[in-house]
Amino acid sequence: MESIIPTSIQLQKSLQTVDNRTEKQFADSIEKKKLRDACNDFEAILLNKLLAGMRETLPEGGLFEKSFGEKIYQSMLDEEMTKQWAHGKGTGIGDLLYQQLSRSIKPPAGEDGQK
Repeated sequence: MESIIPTSIQLQKSLQTVDNRTEKQFADSIEKKKLRDACNDFEAILLNKLLAGMRETLPEGGLFEKSFGEKIYQSMLDEEMTKQWAHGKGTGIGDLLYQQLSRSIKPPAGEDGQK
């Protein structure tokens, strides 16, 4: 019976290690997802500013002048389009930013032999 108790303690410790490791991996994956979303949102903002600047270069005119509501609708439409572009394939700016910033996310202690 004495040999069973140390074995059960070792099993319990190994299960706790596995639980801690999976919790750290889960937390790390959540942090990487947040970073990915932030990079895509940044790309959307950048594309929105680019599109707004391009729209300003178009000459005003035509038969009817744009109303205030139409201008707001146009800016909202542009914002949604750029969000879809950035969260889809995008231009690659968000991916490059993610690759650069994800290097700063350190792996949890103990996985690389470091403490």
